[in-house]
Amino acid sequence: MTQTVYTNYWQGRYNDIRKEHGSYLTEEEAIDGIKAWWELHKEKHANVNYNRTNSGALEITYGNHDYVYRIEKRTISEKLPSRSYRLKKAGEIQSLRSKYMIDEEFYLFDELAEPFRDRLVLAMADVQRARSFLYDSEGRLIRELGSKPNRHLSGALS
Repeated sequence: MTQTVYTNYWQGRYNDIRKEHGSYLTEEEAIDGIKAWWELHKEKHANVNYNRTNSGALEITYGNHDYVYRIEKRTISEKLPSRSYRLKKAGEIQSLRSKYMIDEEFYLFDELAEPFRDRLVLAMADVQRARSFLYDSEGRLIRELGSKPNRHLSGALS
């Protein structure tokens, strides 16, 4: 079974950086994913422009024209990652905190307030991916779970 999806990419125009954010069933959901990311990071962009390219991709520029979000339509044969989840129990959370020696100021996905979890799932379109990072108290990425403590990823999905 194949399906058409819309995949978000954040890319640098001049330095060949291209990071996939997630794939969505509609282009509108993909745009909402970008806006959710901006909300989490308290980014308010006044000069947002939506431009359709000759290839059909939607490019979204915002303030700094060196960077752009690009939504590309593509066909995949696998299912999209799940966005639904059940919260981990306190024992599961404590076990993960101990396993990865997580400091008090960092939070696992399941420890965040529901509005932050909702925005993260919308921004990443994949609950497993959302669970693979540590966050600050406001749902902003700190680093990948299990990575070295000095490796901050605040711009990991910019």
